[in-house]
Amino acid sequence: MKTSRFVLQAAVAAALSLGALAPALAGSNPPAASVAINYNRCDGTYGGWSLHIFQRGPGGPAVPGVTWDNGVAPTGKDDFGIYWHVKLEDFPGGKVNYIIHKGDNKEQGGKDMQFDGNTTREIWVNSGDRKIYTSLEDAQKARAENPCK
Repeated sequence: MKTSRFVLQAAVAAALSLGALAPALAGSNPPAASVAINYNRCDGTYGGWSLHIFQRGPGGPAVPGVTWDNGVAPTGKDDFGIYWHVKLEDFPGGKVNYIIHKGDNKEQGGKDMQFDGNTTREIWVNSGDRKIYTSLEDAQKARAENPCK
C-alpha cells in the first residue's frame, strides 16, 4: 500500500513539474523545412501587423508573392503572441530576411532583420526591442527586464 501511494505521489509530482515546464518549452512548432518568427506586443493587438520577407538582405527582392502592402499574414496565435511559419527554401542559403510591420510602422528599430534558418528554427521578437531571441525563455526574461508601459 505504501509503495503504491509513493508511486502515485511520484507520478503526480512528475506530471505537475512537466506541466509547469510546458510554457517555458512551448513554441509554435514550425513544420519541417520551415522556420517560425514569434512576435509579442504589450497591448496584445495584432490587427494589421504583417511580415515582409525578402530573399537577400538588406533591401533584397521580396519573396515571390509578397509585397510591402501584401505581407505574410500570421500563421497563428499563442500565449506569446502571433507567429509566422515560412518555408526555408524561400531564402537562398537559409538566411531569413524579414521586417515585422504595420504599414510604415516597423519593429526592431525599422531595420531589415536576418537570422540563419539553417541553425535557428524559431525566433522570438518583443515589440519595441531590436533584438532577436532564440528562445522563449530569453524573450520573456527580456520583457521582464523591460516591462510593458
